[in-house]
Amino acid sequence: MTPEEYEYYRVKSIVNPESDTMTLGKYRPSIDANGNLDWSVPGPDSYTVRAGDTTYFSLGSDWDKLTETYHLDKQGRQMFEAFNKPALDDAVTSGKSIRFSHDPRLKEYEGSALDWEWSYLRKKYGYKRLKLTEGYWYGIK
Repeated sequence: MTPEEYEYYRVKSIVNPESDTMTLGKYRPSIDANGNLDWSVPGPDSYTVRAGDTTYFSLGSDWDKLTETYHLDKQGRQMFEAFNKPALDDAVTSGKSIRFSHDPRLKEYEGSALDWEWSYLRKKYGYKRLKLTEGYWYGIK
């Protein structure tokens, strides 16, 4: 990937960058009229919906496109390093509050980007715990 292409996707992946809060969480698909999962449309409990006007990171379908084009690992570790970490770094260093729409400590998220995000915030930035407030888990240092 060229530096210009990387920068294009990096900028494109940050939604509502002017907000003072970043929302992280789990993407959940909607369910179509036949009861099938529709991954192209976020469900009502998806972090991209719950984020509202706050900042959030999402590559959408570009995630799969970039993973295939550049033969990246299917688990998403390389994408996490290239995109999630810099988004988290920018959010923390700019003083944004960090909140989760889904509790990243749950066993069901173990080994996922959600788990990796919480672990990264704890290790690099000293977040100690999460405080549940009005349906969101806020990172506390």
